[in-house]
Amino acid sequence: MLTYYDLRRRIERTFIVLLCLVSVGYGIFRAYPLIAGPSITLYNPHNGDFVASSTFEVSGLVKRSASITLQGRPITVDTDGHFKETLVAQFPYTILVIEATDAYGASVTKTLRVIPQ
Repeated sequence: MLTYYDLRRRIERTFIVLLCLVSVGYGIFRAYPLIAGPSITLYNPHNGDFVASSTFEVSGLVKRSASITLQGRPITVDTDGHFKETLVAQFPYTILVIEATDAYGASVTKTLRVIPQ
């Protein structure tokens, strides 16, 4: 049978362990953007796509990014992270380079090729 003193010590230890676990979990939650870095999702076009005319639209979504560039020039992003730009395709193919950099200096680059018809 547990005495009052033993029960109280067990409850205190359990509370301290739970407090430590919650603190570590919250720290991981807050550090996720630093750990994960930026991400780029392209909606249109995909690598190797044929574009119907000489001008085409590049659209996508960027997350956890402080700046984004397309072909080396900065582009605008709305509040949800969506972007849309119009480019001119060059024959025989055009190579697109999209780079996103976060506030901590981590960057991700997507490179794709489109072919005008």
